[in-house]
Amino acid sequence: MKTKLKLNTSYVPSEVKGANGYKSYTLLTAVANYSENEVCSNQARWLLTEATKEEADRYYGGCGGFMGAVGSGNFILAYNRADGSNREALVEALGKGEIEL
Repeated sequence: MKTKLKLNTSYVPSEVKGANGYKSYTLLTAVANYSENEVCSNQARWLLTEATKEEADRYYGGCGGFMGAVGSGNFILAYNRADGSNREALVEALGKGEIEL
């Protein structure tokens, strides 16, 4: 079982270089913590914990679909583009008040 990332409500952009704002940060955290889609979950963890700003910008510049919507911080678009596991992850985090809309 993977270690759950703590959602930091005192978000500081310079400390989380892989997110594009607080909404994106909460969506990435939801995917990292609750998604059973290992590709998306691992990418979200990497963006939140290891990626530099340059790496994150390059990643978002080349991705579309679900992770592109997550990176933009657009919950509705991410929800509509999500597969079953990612959709369940978003709903779980939303139900726990962990997503900023």
